[in-house]
Amino acid sequence: MRAKSFLFILACFIFAGTVYAGETPFSEFTSYQKAVDVQQIGLNDPVWDTVIPVRHPLQRQFLVLPKPAEVGVKEVFFQSVHDGKYIAFRLTWKDSTRNDSINVVNFSDAAALEFPVRRDPLPKYFMGEEGKPVHVIYWKAWRSKDQDQGFQTVKTAYPNMTSDIYTFDYSVKGKGTDKTQQEKEIFIPGRAANNPLSFPHKEIVEELSAEGPGTLTSKNIENTRGVAEWKNGTWTVLFVRPLAVNDASSVQFRIGEKMPLAIAVWEGGHLEVGGRKAVSPSWAEVKVE
Repeated sequence: MRAKSFLFILACFIFAGTVYAGETPFSEFTSYQKAVDVQQIGLNDPVWDTVIPVRHPLQRQFLVLPKPAEVGVKEVFFQSVHDGKYIAFRLTWKDSTRNDSINVVNFSDAAALEFPVRRDPLPKYFMGEEGKPVHVIYWKAWRSKDQDQGFQTVKTAYPNMTSDIYTFDYSVKGKGTDKTQQEKEIFIPGRAANNPLSFPHKEIVEELSAEGPGTLTSKNIENTRGVAEWKNGTWTVLFVRPLAVNDASSVQFRIGEKMPLAIAVWEGGHLEVGGRKAVSPSWAEVKVE
């Protein structure tokens, strides 16, 4: 049994470090062309009943610290359609708990799709490598909650909290107490530093780029629309974006071509965050029909 586990891990390391060209991908998907308006497609649109979900296994991330001992989600089901202009990816997976708060002691459920910016040469599947960037589209459950219930703050997370150290953050009126929002935000470190996580976003999907572990950077663009739903112990997440965008550092899809991709899922109830996540064992690929 130990020998089999060792061989599986060794195979995954080989997958992670080899060149994709001429090799068989770990999983193969198809994005089917459909006569629907994909730009406006819904999470439970009837078109999804015409596309058979493809099972894609996931494994714990074990290449960089922090490494999880085990992960909560071991498989995800993948579907994709396009209309020649827009492409949609639909992921579903089992998760018995819905984790979408921003409390300090809680972690959010999340999922991401990773694509190479250029296929030749193809970067390593795990977060790319120097000079070989990857494009990541990243959904977090707390962003969905923001979208449904309004932007979450410390006050919404801890409604009964009291504090006397937040300068200007009180309702007292009078000479010298009225301050602009800009003046107040000087004392909110995340906003003062323009941290993108500290501001509300139109979309629940964040777009990022990376050239290796530890280099993940927000692209500060919103080309991908997202919709998500947790129901009866299952997450369903939808990503919708144009096939091609006016950004050389973003993924571009072309009809008739295959695009490598990798999938990651975080189970917040399993204390997964950052590098503690479930990932694809290697590059998979999706053919744009």
